[in-house]
This record gives sequence, C-alpha cells and structure tokens, in this order.
Amino acid sequence: MKKHSILILFLIFSRIALAQGIPILKTTDDTSKPIQLSDLHINVFVIDNIATTTLEMRFYNANNRVMEGELNFPLGNGITISRFALDVNGEMREGVVVDKETATQAFEAVTRRNVDPGLAEVTTGNNFKARVYPIPAKGYKKAIIAFEHEIKGDAANYIYQLPLHIKNALETFSVKVEVVLNKPKILKSNDPQINLKFTEARNSYISTYKEENKTLESNLSFAIPKPKKVSKVITYKGSVTSDNYFYTHLDITPEQRKKKTPKKTTVVWDVSSSVQNRDLEKEVAILQGYFDWMKQGKVTLVTFSNTIHSSKTYDLTNGKNEKLISDLKAEHYDGGTAINAIDFSTFKTEEILLFSDGVSNFGEKNKNNFESPIIAVNTSNIANHSLLAYMAVCSNGTYINAFESATDQAIDKATHEQKQFIRAEFDTNKIKEIFPNNREKITDNFSMSGKIEGDKAELTLHFGFGGEITETKRILIDNAEALDHNLGERIWAQKKLKTLLVDQNVAAIKSHGKKFNLVTPNTSLIVLDDVADYVRYEIVPPASLQEEYFKRIAMKNEQKKDIKKHRILSLCSTFSEDYNWWKNPPIQKSVPKRPNVNDVNIEPVEMVSRDEISDAPQANMEMEMAMDEVASESKSSEKRSKKKENKPKITIATWDSKAPYINTLKSVAKENVYTTYLELKDENGTNPSFYFDVATYMFQNNQRKEGLRVISNLAELELENTELLRTLGRKLFEFKFFTEALAVFKEVLDTRSFEPHSYIDLGLTYAELGENQEAINNLYRVIDKEWDADIMSRFNGIELITLHDINNIIFKHKEKLDVSFINPCFLKHMPVDVRIVIDWDANETDIDLWITDPNKEKCSYSNKNTRLGGRISYDITQGYGPEEFRLKDAIDGAYGIDVNFYGTRKQTALGNVTVRALVYTNFGTKDEQKEVLTLQLEPAKSGDFNIGTIEFKK
Repeated sequence: MKKHSILILFLIFSRIALAQGIPILKTTDDTSKPIQLSDLHINVFVIDNIATTTLEMRFYNANNRVMEGELNFPLGNGITISRFALDVNGEMREGVVVDKETATQAFEAVTRRNVDPGLAEVTTGNNFKARVYPIPAKGYKKAIIAFEHEIKGDAANYIYQLPLHIKNALETFSVKVEVVLNKPKILKSNDPQINLKFTEARNSYISTYKEENKTLESNLSFAIPKPKKVSKVITYKGSVTSDNYFYTHLDITPEQRKKKTPKKTTVVWDVSSSVQNRDLEKEVAILQGYFDWMKQGKVTLVTFSNTIHSSKTYDLTNGKNEKLISDLKAEHYDGGTAINAIDFSTFKTEEILLFSDGVSNFGEKNKNNFESPIIAVNTSNIANHSLLAYMAVCSNGTYINAFESATDQAIDKATHEQKQFIRAEFDTNKIKEIFPNNREKITDNFSMSGKIEGDKAELTLHFGFGGEITETKRILIDNAEALDHNLGERIWAQKKLKTLLVDQNVAAIKSHGKKFNLVTPNTSLIVLDDVADYVRYEIVPPASLQEEYFKRIAMKNEQKKDIKKHRILSLCSTFSEDYNWWKNPPIQKSVPKRPNVNDVNIEPVEMVSRDEISDAPQANMEMEMAMDEVASESKSSEKRSKKKENKPKITIATWDSKAPYINTLKSVAKENVYTTYLELKDENGTNPSFYFDVATYMFQNNQRKEGLRVISNLAELELENTELLRTLGRKLFEFKFFTEALAVFKEVLDTRSFEPHSYIDLGLTYAELGENQEAINNLYRVIDKEWDADIMSRFNGIELITLHDINNIIFKHKEKLDVSFINPCFLKHMPVDVRIVIDWDANETDIDLWITDPNKEKCSYSNKNTRLGGRISYDITQGYGPEEFRLKDAIDGAYGIDVNFYGTRKQTALGNVTVRALVYTNFGTKDEQKEVLTLQLEPAKSGDFNIGTIEFKK
C-alpha cells in the first residue's frame, strides 16, 4: 500500500499586523523522516498600505518513497490567496481558478496516474490548504504562494510583520522588499529583526537581504509612516478588465457612545468540540464585562453544539450571578456545530450575545430571521467571519473579532454603539461598484475601493451612529495617470468578494473568484501536468497552453452529444438484458450435493429457464407501455409477497469493538457512559474511530441523544473531509437519523457532485423521509448526467443498481410521482426475494461481497451466477462500490453474507475502512424488509468479515 505524508504549513495572524509563521513540516507516521524546507525566498511589494507577499519555497524529501504534501494555514479576515504555482518538469506552472469540486475531481484523477498535480483551496473557517503530489523520493519540490492584504498599524504607522522561526538550517534564504512612493522605516523591537536597509530607486524604496546555511529566529518587520492628510487618491489600471480602480484608506477614529442597557439578554454559547481553537477565559471575561455594564436584569443562557442542549434563565444583580458563571465553566465541550440550524427569532429578548467561531458543520443550513440584535463574539484564529458578520448585519448587531482585539476593547464594542460608515455620495456616471456598499462598523481603519471613469471624480463619505451623520470626508480621485499595476484591481476584487461572502451568494462567489483568480470557499487554484488533463476537465490553462487547449476543446464539444446518446442506448440494452435475467433466471433442475474433495470427474450441469425467454422491450417504447409494465410487475410483486407464509428472518452481525475504550464503557452503568466517554475523549479525541465506536455502542444501548452528539464530532475533526462526512451520514442513516443524514449528504454533494454515490446517498435518504419525488430526481442523475470516463470505468454497473432502487420507489408511489423525465426503457420493476448492496467510504479500495446460499455455493466476483439463480454485479476494485447480489426465488435455508477486504491503496482519515451493507428481503413488494449495518474494517487485517444471515423457511 502506498504511504503518504502530510506537509503542514501554519501561518497565524497577530492582532495588529500580519504575523504568519513559516512552514512547520510534519508526516503522518513516526517512521517517516520530516520533509524539510530547504530554501525560502520572500518578496514583499507595497503600494500605499496594500501588500503582496510572495513565498517561494523548496522542500526536500529525505525518504526513500514518494510523498504527498499538504500546506495548511488559517487566513486572516479579508486576506486571500492570489497565486499558487508548482514546478512541473523543472518549470514553474501557474495555478488557475476553477470550481472547487472540478479541481478536486481533476486532482484526484491525475494523482491516480502518479503525475504532478497541485491543488490550493480555502476550507470552512477561512483556512487555506494546498495539496501537492508527488514530492519525489530523495528529491525536491518547489512551490510558490502569494497573498494580498491591507497592512494595519498604530496611529502613526502602517506596520508589516512576518515572524521567521525556522529550526533547520536553510540552504538559501533571501528577502526583497519594495515600497512604492513612501519611504519605510525600521521600528525598534526587543525581538530579533532581519537587517533591512532601504535605498531609493525611482519612485520606490528597495531592500534586499540574503543568508546561507542558517537557521532563523527573526522577524521581517518594517513600518510605513501614515500620511497626515489624504488630499487625493491615485488609481490603478486593471489587468482582468479594462477598468481603472481607486483605493482609499482613511484614519477614521473608531468612536463609540453608550447604548441603552437591556433588561433581558440571551447568551448563546457554543459548546462544540472546536473549543480547542477558542480562548474561553477571554470569552468569560468579555461576558462578565458585559454583565458589569448591564447591572440588573434577566439573562437566559442557551448552550448548543449539534443541537440546543440547555436553556436556563438567571437573575443578574449588580452585574453578578456566580451560579451562571460556574454553570458556564462546568460545561462539557462536545459534538459538531449546528449554528445554522438555530432559529434566533424564537429568542424573545432585547439582545443576543453569540459566542462561537461560526464554523457550522452539522445540520441544515437554514436562512434565519432575526428579531433581536446579535453581538457575535469570536476568539478563534479559525473562524467563519463571513457567517458571523452576516448574522450581525442582518440583525443590526455587531461582529467582534476578539482574536484581533484586547478584552477591554471587545467589552467596549459589546456595550457601546459603534461609529459606522453610513453611505457614500458620488457621480454614478464616474464612479461605480464601490465596496463596502453597505453600512460597516469602524474598527482600526476604513478603506474603500471602486471603479472610476474620466480624469477625476469626487467621493463623499458619511460616518456616524445609526442614521445620524457625525463626520464627513470628501476625497478627490485623480485618474489622469493611473498606475500600471493590477494591485488596485485585486484589492477591489477582494472587497467585493467579502461582500458576496457576507451575502452568501454562492453562484456570484464562484463567478467572481474565477474571473479574478481568487481562491474562495467555492473555488480552488489547480496546477496540472498536461494540456490533455485541462481539456478533460474543461479547465482553461495558463496562457502558454491555451492555443492547444481551445483547439482540443472544440473537437470535444462536437463529440459530446454522440457520446451521451450512445451511452444511454448501451445502458438501455444492458438494462433490458438484466430484465430478461429477472424474468427467466437460469437455474439447475436439481442441485447436487457438494462433491467430495476426492471426486475427480464432475458431470456438466444442465441449465434451464423457468419460462421461455421472451423478447426484451425496446428502448424507445412509449411511456404508457412502460408504466403498464411496471403495473404488471407490481401485480407480480403482490403475488410474490403472498407466496411464502412465514417472513424471512434477517440477522445482522452484532457490532462489538475490541477497542480498550469500549471495554471501559462496558464496565460502567448506563447512566455513567457519557461522562466516562468525556474522560476517555482527552486521550482518544483525535481518532475518528473513537467516535464511530462509541456512538455505535450508545445507539445499540438506546442512548440515541448522547450517541448523536458523539457521532457529530466527525464533522469537527477535519473541515470538509468528504470521507469523514460520508461515514457520518451513513452512520446517521443506519440508526434512522434521516433529517441529520440528509444535511450531511447535501454537503457531500456540494463538493463531490462528480461522483454518482453523492446522488445515491441523497436519493435514498429522501426516500426514507417520504420525499419520493426528490428521491427519484436525485437517483436518476446517476443515469442521465454526463459522467467523466474515469468515473464510469471505476464504478462499472452502478447505473443498474440505481435503477433497481428507482423502480422500487416508483412501484410503491407511482400514482404520486412525475416520471416523465425518465427514459421509458428504464421503467421495469424487478422484485426479488433477496437483495444485498454494499458500499464503502475509502477510495482506491477493493472490497468484495460474498453470499453463501443454503447449498454452500458462494456467489462472488469469481462466480457471478449461482446454480440457484443468484447474481452478483461487477467487481469494483478502485473506489467506493457499490456491489449488489440478487436472488429472485429463494429456497429455504440460511444465506450467509460476508465481505472480503482485499486491500486498499489509500490512507484513510478514519484509519479503518467503513463498509455499509443494505440487506433486503422481499425487495420490491409490500412485505419488503430492510436492515442496515456499517462496519469498520482494519487495513492491516484484510480478510473475511461477516455481515449477517438471511433465513427462509416455510
């Protein structure tokens, strides 16, 4: 099995200046040597208070095997990645922005061919992640990352700061800083500093610095004096568009004034597992400061993680209630975060204080109505700033990023009305698309960007409290000689993106990100090796490859219609053959006893059909004929359900983890299981299998509420990890938490609509919820969507399995469904006595379904058709399944169900591979029974695993 390493890059931002760290590199196993940063070159370019920082890094892999790397660091609020490049065959290739799921699909497919893709994306919580593969054994890999940001500072200076803490000796290290127009200066500091000396060159001030074979424990820091008065604003030429852009930065004093103290306040406190990123001591101090200001009144404390856990009201006297604070400090932090599922309009209160990082990862994403102002407080460096700002803006409240401000400052913001930007006045013929374009609280600074036409224009900005204007600034924009630099355009694009993120406009975010080459929560930067890969996934490549790309894409578009037409015709033919098998499954006249091992001569067995084989229905039959056939087979289903007097018995293997923590839970009384789990969590909390095992144990012991909270932790472990989410959704499905499972599967579909399994999971869950039209709509996407050839080759036969589910739903609810969009050739209902389907969560994994019938004959990939008429689907060896067994007419006796774990080439987030089995009897009849089991298999223990048995008897 191929082993990978994970390369981690942490960059953390300080409260007053950009303060990233430089790569800390780790591997996923203790046996691997760490991947070292061998060379680092930093380039900083500054105009006004806008900085572009470019990191050119070269990594060395000292291991004897190829490694996969991951660079991962949180981005500060308003900071975006503008460039990502990798060396491909010795040359740096620039990344291009595409939809996130298209980038993921291309990256994974190309990686399977062991070539050189790279992928950079932003995950939930504004966390930047870049995946790189391969990093050659005993070799080097170069990467370039650039990001842009507005430099903050103090009253007199803009301050740039980049900590450099690198323990291993760098072969080469260099810095180049260029500041346009304004002469920078070096501030005195107690910390070691890079020795920068600026010299003037035309309109810029430049400093360079070099080191070799040296470790670094220094800061790259400098200051730019703020202008005392902004009389006019310069402009910049666009590179993506032909527009000119202006940018202005103003020192607006962040004033505040007292607001009316409420008599009734609600505190909504996030008690999810993401607490490790929050500063709880600081949050309690902010809350106590708010109480000191409030003095008297009623406070309702609401705690939540995967759901609301408690709601209790306390009386506040002279700003004190020790019971409330002690209850808060005694809270246990556990579970996923369902902030989007909370209906804040139900809280009848004057003001709401929300303490959370805003990273909502569990439950439906409802659009909230807000009745009371929300003061959202965050103390984490990984946060969904956009969601928290959205809640504050929509409720006329305030978002306090307390990670970037001191406790007393946060208390002031919570207890005072903040000065804000109210509106702008300008000639709409000269100035367009300004951002911010809505009211915005004034913090340490205020800046605005927009498009300008003509030689000059005047902009008037109004600031104040509520609707009261207390300060006005008039700015002259000089567009006579725009700077030939795209930095102004990119800052404007970032400001517009921030507005789109607050508005939660996904379609606009994707379009804007792709147009201006911005990594957003919905777009990614990707680097591919070959023009053919860009063509395959319709990703417009860097300029050097575009001529060849557009030639090939024109040819591909000509072939598209024919490819889809031929695929549907072929699938109709295959499904018709499947229907013929169902009508006349070949069986033996008699089933001989199992031969003795010493027998040498085995006579051939005569195979016959139950009925004469009739002609298959044609693919172009009319809809009415198809529905008549469904109705006819429905009658057959009713007859089949009456055929056996006794219902078959499904026995699912009892789950019994051998993990030590489960043995500990078994040793305590039921009422102590959850508290014991919390104690065990300290040691096992980073292991996904821990939550899987504990939740399963709780579900089996009818502790559904506790088990749901435990299993929801899978959503917290690694943001947007589809493997974990799919496992979470299927475990919820198994134990009939269908509403929660639906929300998870919707999130999976958002990021992996290029895989048919995403539609299957969603469709089957809709069916369980009784939303049968949505069920067949989603399931039919497996049939009619234009899938990549790689998907169809890896999941051969998945359409047939899905069509069996579609026809089963139609059979049960045909009078209430619109099936006009379904090709009539696919409307054939096939009830069977036994149907078993397995799928699993790990890609690049081979798991086999084995069924042993009462005559001890095993149906498997090597024996696809049994003497009793059993049939198994295609063997899936490179993905998630599914595999399906069907038997139309079962004889009496026991049918053993096993899976064989053949092996995996992928290291999974869970460590183990999770298999789901759906076991049906009387499938497609009114007597249908179904049992579901999810089972974890250890890669180190490949072999046979029992799922259960089905027993038929008269």
